[in-house]
Amino acid sequence: MTNLNFRKVDGTPVEDVEKYVKDWVQRNPFGKVIIGCDSQMHGRKIKYSIAIVMHMLDSQGIGHGAHVLVADVWEKRITRNALEEMPTKLWKEAEYVQMAAAMVDGSDESFKKKITLHLDYSSNEKYKSNSMFNAGIGYLSGLGYKAEGKPHAYVSTHTADHFCR
Repeated sequence: MTNLNFRKVDGTPVEDVEKYVKDWVQRNPFGKVIIGCDSQMHGRKIKYSIAIVMHMLDSQGIGHGAHVLVADVWEKRITRNALEEMPTKLWKEAEYVQMAAAMVDGSDESFKKKITLHLDYSSNEKYKSNSMFNAGIGYLSGLGYKAEGKPHAYVSTHTADHFCR
């Protein structure tokens, strides 16, 4: 696996992701930190975009926008067959989400509970990504994180998806 180099949406690099997010949480005590990943095949490569969304909420739970950090990773495809590659590609999404979460929580077990992880895996059996749903959600939950898939995983399905296109 490669290092994740996060940046703000305007391109400004974030050197210390843990400090950056924890400082944000201190200033936004009602906010939520959600991390998700999506991937897209681009020719002979796969682009993974990992998004950290810091959703600003007030004491009433009303949203006031979000602050987004993103990291992109490019990897060589294993095969030309997209169907064969899908389980590996989806599993790497879970690994990148976990890697980003570990960077943010800094091994602080109490901070883990403030983070929600989103996977672009469907809970609906009619979709191919459902084959990885239980494994991915179980993996991240077993590490102590709250993990969600579709239809609740908006950071993966919308935010990360936007950056990896």
